Amino acid sequence: MPETPHDPELVARVKRDATERLLAIPNVVAVAVGPKLVGGRPTGEPAIRVFVRRKLPAEQVPPDELIPPDIDGVTTDVAVGGDPVPLADPPPVDRTGVIHPLTVGRDGTTYRPVVGGGQLTTVGSNGHGTLGCLLWEPGNHEVGYALTNMHVVHAPDITSVTKNVTKVGQPDGNDSSSKCCNDVIGVFAGGGKSDDRDEALVRLSPGMKWKAEIVELGLVAGPHTLEQAEVTGPNPYKVTKRGQRSGVTGGTVIGLDATTHENDNLIIVSPNPNPDAGTFDVTFFAIEGDSGSALVNGANEVVGLIFQRDDEGNAFAYHIDHVLKRLHDADGLTVAVAVATGPNQVHTVPGATFVAVPQEVAELVGADPAERSAFNGADGRVPLGQPWFSDVPPAPATVSRVLGDLAAGDTGRLLLDAWQAHREEVIRLIDRDRRVTIAWHRGGGAALMQLLLRLPADPGRTLPATLDGEPLMRAVDRVRAALARSGSAALRTDLERVRAVLPDLGGRSYAQIVAALGTRELVDG
Repeated sequence: MPETPHDPELVARVKRDATERLLAIPNVVAVAVGPKLVGGRPTGEPAIRVFVRRKLPAEQVPPDELIPPDIDGVTTDVAVGGDPVPLADPPPVDRTGVIHPLTVGRDGTTYRPVVGGGQLTTVGSNGHGTLGCLLWEPGNHEVGYALTNMHVVHAPDITSVTKNVTKVGQPDGNDSSSKCCNDVIGVFAGGGKSDDRDEALVRLSPGMKWKAEIVELGLVAGPHTLEQAEVTGPNPYKVTKRGQRSGVTGGTVIGLDATTHENDNLIIVSPNPNPDAGTFDVTFFAIEGDSGSALVNGANEVVGLIFQRDDEGNAFAYHIDHVLKRLHDADGLTVAVAVATGPNQVHTVPGATFVAVPQEVAELVGADPAERSAFNGADGRVPLGQPWFSDVPPAPATVSRVLGDLAAGDTGRLLLDAWQAHREEVIRLIDRDRRVTIAWHRGGGAALMQLLLRLPADPGRTLPATLDGEPLMRAVDRVRAALARSGSAALRTDLERVRAVLPDLGGRSYAQIVAALGTRELVDG
C-alpha cells in the first residue's frame, strides 16, 4: 500500500532525514512532528514543525535559509520558539527586566504520605525542584521511588551525589536527628544528566508511606506513550502539570519526537493563557522550580518528564517510556509508573525496623483525635528513624520560638551551644551507629523531641513524668550514655556539663520547662 503524506512512518522518516539540515539554519532551534496549525488551530494534518527564534517575511530570509512549504511531500509548519533553558537557570524576566511573578513563591508544604507535585530538595542544597510522580517495582508495589530531574538531585551547589547514600528531602533537605523536623524521604538511587537524559530516582526509605497521586491532579492512572496520530489530529492534545513553583498549568502538545541542538526525542508543550501571569509579557507552562514535574494527559496518565523551557513559554519533556528505559538500561532499575486504583490507597515501603511506643506517649496521643489520626504508631510501634507524626512537622515559627526561648536562659543556651558544637557528630551516631540508634529511640529521645515541639501549641499539655514506667530523666540518661560511649571526648565532656545542670523535665508544661531552663549555676567544663 503506497505511503500518503499522513502516514506516520513517512512523516517520522522525513522529519528524521531533514532534521540535521534544518537545524543547520541559524534561526532554527528545534524540529518536531506536530499538528499543522492555521490561525492557531490544528487542521488534522501532520506536519514537520520547524521552531525558529523569530519569524521574518520571506523577502528578508536568505534563499538557502527558507523553510520550504513541504519536504518530500510532507507539509511543514514554521512556529516561533526559543532556545531551551534548563529549569535550574535564573528565572525568566520580561523585556523590562521584571522577574516572572510566579517565581517569587514556592510550595513548601510537607506532603505525607509522599505524593507527586511537591517540592524536592537534596540534603545540603539550597536548590529546589519538583517531585514529579511516584514509581514502583513491578514485583513489589510497596517499594516506592520518587521521579524527578537529575539536575534537581545534583543541584549546582552539591559537589557530587552517591547512589544509595545521598539523601533527598521533601519539601526541604532538613536532616534532624530527632526525626521530628526531618524532611528526608529517601536516597538517590540512580539517574543521570547528559545530552540524552535528565532524570533521577529517589528510593523511598523503609517505613515511608506514599500514594500514587499528584497534588491537585489526583490519582495517577499509569503511563501513556504518545502516538503521532494523537498529537497531529484535528483536536489539540491537552496536557497539564503540577510544579512546586507555578502550581497547576495546562497546555497542548505542539511537537513530538522533537530534536534541538542538544536533545532528541522530546515533547514540546505550548502553554494555555494564564491569567495569574499578570502583565508579564510571556505565559510559561513551567518555570524555575518546576523541574521534574510529571507531564499528565486528560486521563491522568503520565506521558513525560519536564526538564526545560524556552523564552516563548514552551516546555520540553522527555517521553516517560524513554525515561523508564534509560533507568533500566543505564542504571539497572526496573520500575514503572505507580497506579492508584482508588482514593487514599497508601503504600508503605517494606524493610523498616520498628520500635515500641512508650505507653505514656500512646496515652497522650490517644487523648487527642487530631494527633491520633496523624500518629505513625497507631499499632503501638513506629518505624525506626521516621517522624512519629506523619501530618506535617512543627511550623518554622514554632521551631524558632522554641530556639528563642531556650536561648533566653543560661541552661537552655548551654544546651543549644552544645548542640551546635556537636550536631553533625550526633546526627551521624544516631543514623549510623546501631547501638546509638536503638538507644535513642527506645530510650525516648525521639519521643521527647516529638512531644517537646508540640507543647507550645497546647499550654495545658505536659511531658510524661515517666517513659515505660521509669522516670523521664532515667531515659535521658540512657541516651546520654549511648552517645558518650560511641562519641568523641569533646562530646562526652559537653554531655556531662549539660546533664549536671539539666532539671527534671518530667510532668512539666512548655512554660514550666522554659522557666526550669532559665538561669542556673553552671558547671565549668
